[in-house]
Amino acid sequence: MEELKPLIRIQEIDIELKKIELRLREEIPKLLQEIQEGKEKAELIVKQAEERIENNLKKRRELDLEIKSIEENIKKHRAQINTVKTNEAYKALIEEIEAEQRKKSSMEDRVLELMIEEEELHKEKEKSKQESERIKTEFSQREKKLLEEKNSLLKKKEILTAEREGLISKIKPSLYELYIQIASKRGGIALSPVSDGFCSVCQIRIRPQVLEELKKGEEIIRCENCSRILYIPEIKESES
Repeated sequence: MEELKPLIRIQEIDIELKKIELRLREEIPKLLQEIQEGKEKAELIVKQAEERIENNLKKRRELDLEIKSIEENIKKHRAQINTVKTNEAYKALIEEIEAEQRKKSSMEDRVLELMIEEEELHKEKEKSKQESERIKTEFSQREKKLLEEKNSLLKKKEILTAEREGLISKIKPSLYELYIQIASKRGGIALSPVSDGFCSVCQIRIRPQVLEELKKGEEIIRCENCSRILYIPEIKESES
C-alpha cells in the first residue's frame, strides 16, 4: 500500500530518534559524570599524598618544639644544681635531667624516622602525580570521544527530524493520527511487517483472508491481536 511507505519510514526514524534521545539524555551525561568523578579521584590521589607529607612536617615541628622545651628544662635544672643544699635535692635534679635527656633522645630518634619517612612520601607523591596524570589523560580521551559522539548524534537528530517533517506532509492526517495513537500505546511500534503469515511483533498467525486483503493493498488493516497496522515487507523494499 503506497500510502504506508512514508509511514514505515517515519517509524524507522522514530525508533532511531528514541535511541538517540536516550543516548543524549541519559547515557552520555552519566558517562561524562563518571569521567568527571574519575578525574576528581585521580586528583585526590595527589592531594592525599601531599596531606601525608604535610602531616609528617607537622609532627616534626611539634617534636622540635617539645625538644626545645626539654632542652630549656635541662638547662634550667643544671643551673639549679649549683644552688641545692641537700643530697636528696641534688639526686632528684640529676634524675630529672637524665629522664629529660632520655625523652629528648627518643624524640630525636622519632624526628629522624620522620625525616626518612618524608623522603619516601615524596617518592610516593611523585608516583601519585604520574598515575594521576595517566588516569586524567585516559579519562580526557574518553570524554573527547563522548563529546564528539554527542555532536554527531545532535546533527543526526536534526537531519532525521527534518526528514520526518517532510514525510508527514505525504501522509493523510487521519492515518498519521492513527499511527500516533497506536505508537503511544504500543511502545512506539505502530506498524508491523507480516513474515511467513505471522505478525512480526506479536507473532500471531494472520488469517488467510486478511493476508489476501493485505496483498491487495486497498485499505489499512490492523492486527487482530495487537492492533498494529500490518504491511507486507515488499512495500518497504520497493522503495529502493
